[in-house]
Formats: sequence, structure tokens, C-alpha cells
Amino acid sequence: MLPSWRDLRWLLKVSRPKFWLYLLGTYALGCILGADVPGDLLGWRVLWFFAWFTFPANLLLYGVNDLSDYDTDVHNPKKGEWEALVRPQARPRLLVAVIVAVVLALPPLWGAAAHTLLAWLLFVVLSVIYSAPPIRLKSRPVIDSLSNVLYVTPMFLGWSLFSSSLPAWNLALAGACWCAAMHAYSAIPDILPDTRAGVRTVATLLGELGTLRYCLLMYLAAAVLVMPSDLFSGLVLMAYPAIMLAQMRLAPHGVGRWYPYFPLINGFAGMVLTLRFLLPLSMHSPL
Repeated sequence: MLPSWRDLRWLLKVSRPKFWLYLLGTYALGCILGADVPGDLLGWRVLWFFAWFTFPANLLLYGVNDLSDYDTDVHNPKKGEWEALVRPQARPRLLVAVIVAVVLALPPLWGAAAHTLLAWLLFVVLSVIYSAPPIRLKSRPVIDSLSNVLYVTPMFLGWSLFSSSLPAWNLALAGACWCAAMHAYSAIPDILPDTRAGVRTVATLLGELGTLRYCLLMYLAAAVLVMPSDLFSGLVLMAYPAIMLAQMRLAPHGVGRWYPYFPLINGFAGMVLTLRFLLPLSMHSPL
């Protein structure tokens, strides 16, 4: 039986459309950095994964999260308002949808390079063990933050479609630091529901102000690591530690009010960085 429109709307809500850009943007940036000419970006594998990193990949990532987090989510005011609350009776439907989302990535992996398959597997495995027991990295303070390197794996996958080498170590580490900071910041509004549910995170460990300091250091490290390779990109990333300083000074207990604006901030920063590398690529066009 085909899913109803109501089911699809529910699954769409589970996939958090406002966060799709986090996976899609890093994948697109990896493709742009790896490609030699703009025409390379029109290959069928590139376009297939571009589509996959919208709804299917995010349904996998956040669907596994929601399958594992009912005890916490029931105390979270975001659920039912911004995001779907997946009740126990809805879990079988969601599990089937998540499996289908994984299967949809298989066609472009057939015949792909080994390191492309490895990047995809790393994304899938981290997406699962971050939330699902028994490993459940999200309940291991600091490790929960560092494991969000999973958001960089789409960039590795995009890069691998064009290059047999790995990205420079400083860029990979910068991406990991940025993702760790973004995760920790997003965990601050969940301190109360996580504490009520007995879930330990980097934010429950460090508290609001301590987590903001942690985010500041991680964002700063990301910017400094990028600067030797590309000064402009490093300066763009310096906006994030500046925002953390402003948050600490103006509203250290108001992260819940600032956080909803971060998808817009990240989207703008991602657009600037994408154009930064897409324009030079267009100069190599044979047209």
C-alpha cells in the first residue's frame, strides 16, 4: 500500500526540512571543491546524491533519532510544534521509511569508487550509532559533540566522486570542529528536557555558559584551521565565534531564542562559501 499524503507530510516533518541544508550544503561544497569543470557537476551520480541528501538522508538521520528518543522528546517543547513527536505506535512505520531511505542511495553506489562507498557507510553508521542503543553516542558527553563529524561526511562523499585523494587534513579537522560547535550549541535549549530524562550531553555536563565557551573555542579553531588554505573562508567562519561572544555578553541564557535563526545564518554563510569556490570553477569552463 502506498503511503498517504498525511504519512508523507508526517515523514517530511520528521526529516526537519529547515536543517536539510546542513547535509546538502556540505555535499555540494565537496562536489564543487573536487570538480574540474562545471559540467562535472551534472553527472548522474552527483545529481542522484544531491537529491538523496535532501529528504532521504535527513529522514535517515533524524528518523533514527526520533525512533530512539521518545523518553526525552515527550518533555521537549520543540516536539509537536517545530518537529514531529514519534510515539511508540508510529515507530514501525518510521522504521520502514528509514530503511527505504537507505535503499534509495544504493544505485549510485553500484560501481562507485571504494572511498565513495566508505564515505557513505561512515555517514550511515554515524547516523545510526549517534542515537540508537546500545552505543548511543549522543548520551556520552563531549563524544556526542565530536561525533557530529557525520555532517562533514557528505563533503567527503562529494569530493570522492571526483578525486582519489582525501581533502587536506586541516580542512577536514576544521569541518569536524565546526560541526562539534554547532551540535553543542543546539544541545543548549535541550538541557532541561535532557536532564529530566536522565540523558547526559555536552550541554548538561558544561551548562549553558560552559557550553557557549566550548562552542566559541571550536568555532575559533575551525576558522583558524581554514585560514592557511583560504583566508576569505577563514574570515567568513570568524563570524561564528563573534556570535558566541555576543551571545555570552548579551543573552547567555537566551540560546533558545537565538537558535532558530541559525539555519538562516548557516545558509547565508554556506552560500557565500559556495560562491567563493564555484566562481573560480566556472572560469575553467570550456564554454
